[in-house]
Amino acid sequence: MFDTVNYSVDSGVATIAMNNPNTLNAIHLGMHRDLYAAFTAANEDADVRCIVLTGAGKGFSSGADLSSIRVQGETDYGEYLAQTYNKLLRYMMSIRKPIVAAIHGVAAGAGLSLALACDFRLVTAEAKLTVAFIKIGLIPDAGAHFFLPRLVGLSKALELSALGTVIGGAEAVSIGLANKLLPQDQMDAEVQRFTQHLVSMPTEAFGQMKEIMYKSMDHDLNTVLGWEEAGQRLMGRTEDHKEGVTAFLEKRAPVFKGC
Repeated sequence: MFDTVNYSVDSGVATIAMNNPNTLNAIHLGMHRDLYAAFTAANEDADVRCIVLTGAGKGFSSGADLSSIRVQGETDYGEYLAQTYNKLLRYMMSIRKPIVAAIHGVAAGAGLSLALACDFRLVTAEAKLTVAFIKIGLIPDAGAHFFLPRLVGLSKALELSALGTVIGGAEAVSIGLANKLLPQDQMDAEVQRFTQHLVSMPTEAFGQMKEIMYKSMDHDLNTVLGWEEAGQRLMGRTEDHKEGVTAFLEKRAPVFKGC
């Protein structure tokens, strides 16, 4: 379906796997196009209720494929970001379905930034995560300045970015960068278990919650309370809310349909 991304749908989960294993899934212009198209396909498929982003082969992503970017004197990376990562990140943030990053091996630079833009991050102990940009004289990009301090706090975000520190999966979980540590040999099964739980939840409620939580970081309490009022008005009209209340009263497990 795509040249540089493997895309599949199973049991309500769309899996998007960056597929450039010879470079540890370094991201070039063609992969940007494929990632955007794959996320669009998953978002527009009514049968998809959760999205997984991962990497084929031995790593998640080594970051930007610098060999594909023409570097001559003073390079305008800003224009490149505007047409690639920033376009993709804005679209990912608009998706109301849960997005899970399944991270094994290397997640570096902009590769890590893409993982930070996901709603959840599952990592193996063998994972190696690094902000990395400082090592080539650049600042973090692809949303890292937004997501990283929100996940780990300002001081730790500055430390990871300024030193280019490489951390493993266990440390990533301990500092709040990742949600769950997975055994390498059970990664696929554990990712499936995690995502199937998300699939079973009310998707509309998740989307409303995701939108408000991200926006709440930059607004005052009264504004957020207003969003909650408006959101609950919408959620009270959903079929999943009716099912949840009915199941509670009937003392059974709810069967949510995502609507």
